Amino acid sequence: MTHRFTLPLCVILKRKTKKDVRLSVNLNTFRAMHHRTYTEAKIEYARVMREQLDKFDPLMGQMHIHYDYYAAMNNNPDLDNFVGAAKKYFQDAMVKSGFIEDDNVNFIVSNSEKYCGIDRKNPRIEVTIKELTA
Repeated sequence: MTHRFTLPLCVILKRKTKKDVRLSVNLNTFRAMHHRTYTEAKIEYARVMREQLDKFDPLMGQMHIHYDYYAAMNNNPDLDNFVGAAKKYFQDAMVKSGFIEDDNVNFIVSNSEKYCGIDRKNPRIEVTIKELTA
């Protein structure tokens, strides 16, 4: 069976007294942020993804995950900067929601990513999960 998801390229952290913070989901952003903000962003990402994850029954066996990245602009993006951070957040969100038991090599046995060009109106990462065993 195959499952498809669309990952956001940013999260918005709500602030009570200040302007909301919009964080791009990439390694450069996360490497530079404070650990508390990192945790907040990860929690918000899981909350956003939960809506998509709850539409499917949990996966029990091994799987392959493929990531297609559609950039907002042609600035020669580093694929690992965007997809690497999204992988971490998405896979942790799958575990947190109960969609998969764990994100270790016993369950996610392989993954791949591909740069698919520019989509200025809808930059995103599309994920395809293929179950390998039941």
